[in-house]
Amino acid sequence: MSGFEVTLQRVRRLSSSTLDFRFARTDGHNVDFEPGQFFRFTFRDEKGAFERSYSLCNYGNDVHGSPFLDLVISWVDGGRASQYLFNCEPGIKATVTGPYGRLVLPEPMPRRLFLVATSVGIAPFMPMLTRLAKVIDEGETEVHFFFGVRSPEEFIYEQLLTRYMGVHPGFQLTLCYSREMPKVPRAFERRGYVQDAIATMPLDPADDRFLLCGNPAMIDDVFAALKERGFTGKQVVREKYVYARETGAVKVKAMTQAQRKLLAEKTKKYKTST
Repeated sequence: MSGFEVTLQRVRRLSSSTLDFRFARTDGHNVDFEPGQFFRFTFRDEKGAFERSYSLCNYGNDVHGSPFLDLVISWVDGGRASQYLFNCEPGIKATVTGPYGRLVLPEPMPRRLFLVATSVGIAPFMPMLTRLAKVIDEGETEVHFFFGVRSPEEFIYEQLLTRYMGVHPGFQLTLCYSREMPKVPRAFERRGYVQDAIATMPLDPADDRFLLCGNPAMIDDVFAALKERGFTGKQVVREKYVYARETGAVKVKAMTQAQRKLLAEKTKKYKTST
């Protein structure tokens, strides 16, 4: 598959450990992809070329008919891509190939669709929201979005998601905090993991479909629980997010207070935006 060149146009800070990057095709062509798919980016640092895969996090008018590729990336201690991207300036270039992946909206749409994400696993679901608005409002599909984070500070795209929930009553958000709850929790916020919240739902393999993206352990736990309730791989599409270091793909570790302070200093030039 032939690639195309992109240039970094914009960087925004979403949290102390997460940035939003906007790249644009240099040839002026629009990006062709199905919401949920990912692209492979080849960057070049002082050590040479290296590759990372990212799901597009485009939302709204930027989903189709646009040259933009929006990425949401969390800091990984020791990560080569983190070191490069979190210290770069607009104007850097990369080569991109894609799209790839099968984490896309099902056809036909089910009676209920469950989107389940942790951390930056939210990325592939953001482009889906624009397309889902019509089927939600017409009553064709009820959408349940389970999003797991560690603390309120990690609730990225908060304003967008809460506004979307208010405009589209058929969209239900459940936010799960594994470590720290808000001082005044809202009705859709709860303590625990997405696995725990899903376990309380009445489910029907005949009418429900699941799309999972995020921490590999979460995905394995959710899929195992769903299989016990009669679901198969055809009804549950999974995409695991792994965090690449020079030594290979590993799970991201919790940042120390000193690391958080250092990262905040590195990214303070970027404005926080949700």
